[in-house]
Amino acid sequence: MRIAGSQIDVLIFDLFGVLIGFEDGLVTERLARRCADPTEARERLHKFTAWRDVITGVVTLPQLHRELVDSHGLTMSHAEFEAAWLEPYSWPIPGMAGLVARLSEHYRLVLLSNVDRDYWRVVRAMHPELDCFELLLVSCDLGMAKPDAAIYRHVSRLTGVEPSGCFFVDDTAANVEAARALGFHGHVFSSVERLTDELRSANAGGL
Repeated sequence: MRIAGSQIDVLIFDLFGVLIGFEDGLVTERLARRCADPTEARERLHKFTAWRDVITGVVTLPQLHRELVDSHGLTMSHAEFEAAWLEPYSWPIPGMAGLVARLSEHYRLVLLSNVDRDYWRVVRAMHPELDCFELLLVSCDLGMAKPDAAIYRHVSRLTGVEPSGCFFVDDTAANVEAARALGFHGHVFSSVERLTDELRSANAGGL
């Protein structure tokens, strides 16, 4: 597969917003309505499933539960809180599993995702297409997260492939730009069709 005159050996995919759709606001809503001031909790807990300390494993689920009880008057028991956190808020993006399967016959695939350790276990069990990936790299295990430069360098080291041989797909432009700044090829994902078109224009195999 050639892009900008370089040989691409590794395709790197984000998880949320690329392989699977998601609405993490559902988690905030489940918890906020059990807080002392639901309106304030909704505002302060906006996208808190993506907070850095959560996705890098600094804060554990029991610690997060205690924090919400103390700071927001959460009335859930830990068991209720855990159930609300782990109830799925994601779903397959139609066409991506098939595309991944076809590409895996021609390229090395790497997953690179910002995700907390507990929900990662849920997602992993729900998506057998992840078996197509050579490496499953998640922020909660790595202790670092996109768009930090270190996480992209880590992918290059683990695969033994220079950035110029890596093609990174993410739905967040800032993450793609951070990878490009290090020499990766990148694509900001918006649809399966547009990604497929770009891969085809680069003469990717399996399409």
